[in-house]
Formats: sequence, structure tokens, C-alpha cells
Amino acid sequence: MSIRLKVAADLMTSCVSSEVRPFVALEHLESGTGRLVADFELPERPTPESGAASVDPGDVLFGKLRPYLAKTWLADRPVFASTELLCLRPRAQVDGRWLAYLVTSNPVVEWAVATSDGTKMPRTSWEKLAEYRIQIPPIGDQRAIADYLDRETARIDALIEKKRQMIELVEMRFWTALVDAILQLDAPLTPIRRVLTFLTDGPFGSAFTSQDYSEGGAAVVRLGNLGFAEYKPFEQAFIPQSLYWSFQRHRVLPGDLLIAGLGDPSNHPGRACVAPDLGPAIVKGKCFCARVDVRRASTDYLALLLSSPYGAQAVGASGRGSTRTMINLEIIKETPLPLPAVSDQERIVQAANRHRRRTRSLVVVLTDQISRLGEHRQALITAAVTGELEVPEVPGVPA
Repeated sequence: MSIRLKVAADLMTSCVSSEVRPFVALEHLESGTGRLVADFELPERPTPESGAASVDPGDVLFGKLRPYLAKTWLADRPVFASTELLCLRPRAQVDGRWLAYLVTSNPVVEWAVATSDGTKMPRTSWEKLAEYRIQIPPIGDQRAIADYLDRETARIDALIEKKRQMIELVEMRFWTALVDAILQLDAPLTPIRRVLTFLTDGPFGSAFTSQDYSEGGAAVVRLGNLGFAEYKPFEQAFIPQSLYWSFQRHRVLPGDLLIAGLGDPSNHPGRACVAPDLGPAIVKGKCFCARVDVRRASTDYLALLLSSPYGAQAVGASGRGSTRTMINLEIIKETPLPLPAVSDQERIVQAANRHRRRTRSLVVVLTDQISRLGEHRQALITAAVTGELEVPEVPGVPA
């Protein structure tokens, strides 16, 4: 006999604790894994005045914004949860681990997506999610299923982590080879400003906000577009042409050097790439746009060097007391880099491009393996919680 999800769990919507707790928001949860984002320290907050829920160990969080991302978490500590997360507290005879696996399963996520409102930012609600019909096995079987999934998902996660470490290793070999090739030339250190003809940052403050973005028009280069010596066109933002004409000092031309002014644990400030032909385009705040004197330096060479571990260290060393998370135009101008003859720079770029093509081919293979492991993990969870898989120690479950 099937019952509605609301019979198995209650929605918690109030803050009953007066203590300081970690605050969990949607961005703190990984997609599809049921885990917190690694290396992300949760901020500590006092009791929010409104719009949050007190979460206790054993409660299950479910991301209601863009539910196709399948962001869930079984709380292992007392926290506060943002309004973009549903806090589900298992009722009696419902195991929290089993419930966490259930809401991560494909049928529940698909139901949440199908019942969402909105196009650009779809959002589900507890009223709709609560109507999903489920089969609840006895509590002992729930625990056995959760034990089985704990073991199997841990095994799969360990394989995925090994694949990711392999990706990091092959990418680090590329950057190490690049830096070694540059240092072998023993070129003099030169401040970047000496090879630039133009340098600007993006408009700050209230010049424009995300509400000014449009479906088309002039491209806006944001931090998310700046990879390690590569431009990332995904989720390219645009502003209307009429607004673009107000920001000509921040204009980006094809072949310009784009530099990140802000970093995070995975992306150091100062990483750079060469601007593709974006048509009319500007840089946003915390992004810098430089024009290189090609008689003295190769733009591709500078992008590679700034994106390398050497570049990360050089930018940090020139911070003069600034944090390594954020840099400004003066830091970029004064950052010393080894600048051999342009012909040597071009030779290094050509060799690096060949090496990078081989590296990317291997990364594609490893990434595909990770994707397949993730799909297998999700299918395993779905089969176990829906009774389609014979789980050890659970009698009467069909094979």
C-alpha cells in the first residue's frame, strides 16, 4: 500500500534554537551526492529572525530551487537551513538515512521537477512534494537498505575520488612541465605593466545588476568565464546594447588578456585566458581586461603563465599585504613574470598546446568514467529504495 510522502516526514519551518549554529544554504550542498561541498566551511550564525529552519541531526534537507540538481543532505549536526531548503523530519518508524536516500532517488527528483513552478529558476514546494506516493518498508528493512547503500555508495564514491585524483595528477603534470620549460630559459623577471598597452577592471557598485541581464546583446565577462588559460562560454551573460554603450572603458576585444581579480580554494586570483571573439563585450567587476604589446609578449604565453602554479605564487607574492583571495589592478601591474624572447614564448605556447590536447583527451575519458559511476550510483539508490533490487538482509524484496 502506498502512502504520501507527508505521512513519512514533517516539514520543519521554524527556528526554535537560540544558539549559534552553522548555516546551510543551497550552494553548500553537492548535486546528486547527498553531501556538503568539500572544503567549504559553513558560516556560523545566530538564530535567524525569519526565513530559516532549525535542523537537528537526522533531519533531511532537500533543495527546492532547481530541484533537478538533486541537492540533499542528511544532517549530522545541528544547523540552520536557508529558505531554499526543505527541512524534513522523519516520523516514527521512518529511518532518516532511508528517507535521505529516498529523496535522492530518481522518481522523487523527477516528481519535484515535474511539479515545479517557474522556467528560469524552477522551484518546487512541500505542498507538491508531499503528495508524492511512496512504499515504506518496515523500519528494520529500511535500516538494512540504508546499511547496504552506505556500503555500496562508499565504494563507488571511493572509485570516483580516485578518478578525480587522476585528473588532478595529469593536469598538474601539464602545469609542471610548462613551468619547467619556462624556468629553464632563465629569463629576466619583468613587471606585467611593461608589456601592456591598456588595463582596466569592470564596473563596480550599482552600475548594473543581474536584473539588467538580457537574453542577447553585449556579452558580459564574469569570473565564471575565466578558466585556466581557457575561456568558459557556459552560461554567458548579456546586457542590452543600449547599456553596453555606457561602459566603453570596460570593453573587451578579441585577443585581449582577461584576468580574474577574485579567487577561491579551487581557482586562484590572477588566472587568465585570451578573449575569444565575443562581439560587443565588457568585463564585469572583479575581472580585468588587458591589451598586450605583441612585440614584447605573447598573450597566450601570459595567460598560461598567470594560470600556472608559478603565476598563482607570483600574484600572491606581489600582494603587499593584501589577501590572496582578491587582487587589484596595481597588484597585476607590478607582478613580475619571466619574459623570454617572444619567439621563445611562442615556442612554449605551441608545445603547451600539444601537451594540453593530450591531457584533455585523457581527462575526457576519466570524466566520462566518473559520469558513468555517478549514474550507476543513482540507479543503485533508486532500485534499492523502490524495492526493485534484492538487498541482503531484506526478506521478500523482489530480485
